[in-house]
Amino acid sequence: MYLGLVLVGATPGVLAQHAATTKVFELKDEIENTDDLDKDPDRSSLSNSIKTYFEDVEGFLVGLQRLGKRGAFDANRDYFEVAQRTLLPCVAGNKIGSYTADKFDAANPATKPLLERFGKLLTDGYSLADCLPTGRFQGQDATHSQFVLRLDDNNFSVEVGVRKRSASDASRFLGSLGRAIEIFKAKHDPAHVGKIFDATSVRSRDDQVFIVTRLPRAALDTLLAENAK
Repeated sequence: MYLGLVLVGATPGVLAQHAATTKVFELKDEIENTDDLDKDPDRSSLSNSIKTYFEDVEGFLVGLQRLGKRGAFDANRDYFEVAQRTLLPCVAGNKIGSYTADKFDAANPATKPLLERFGKLLTDGYSLADCLPTGRFQGQDATHSQFVLRLDDNNFSVEVGVRKRSASDASRFLGSLGRAIEIFKAKHDPAHVGKIFDATSVRSRDDQVFIVTRLPRAALDTLLAENAK
């Protein structure tokens, strides 16, 4: 694990959609193998999801840092916002589903490849959503997730939301997720990752659970500058 804003490579890939459009890829008839994904993740899978989330956020910040060192990104002036909703059928190893790109705004062209790569990592909700009926995908249950990635006048923020079976399920899962994050935090050196950890919280609304990382714009500028030395 590389937490601490050390230089790392990001998983390659580009989102296959444009702003305000929807592309739906229906499953082929011959897909039969399904995963029992309608159970809440156990402690191990929760830990893996949390670990991956923090690594992905940090990896994105590393990417911004690298752009800044080349003079291609300015934490004081640049803006972006990417928002997407995803339905993924509950089939083992599946990445084919419905991707709705609600927004992709990036005035600085240099940030677009990085935003696309990070957006691709956020599309499955870190396997935290429940499998639910949708009336689509030939009757196959699917997970619902969404994300919003934004740098505006006030904050840098990442918000990942997943849908659970009910509001009560969301509330119970929120407690498990919060405890798992606290355990995870306790195992890592806060001197390296305290700012990202402290900026991250979880909440629920109706049948949805959200992981949110929010840093003031000034703090983002300081964080990138400190780790660029």
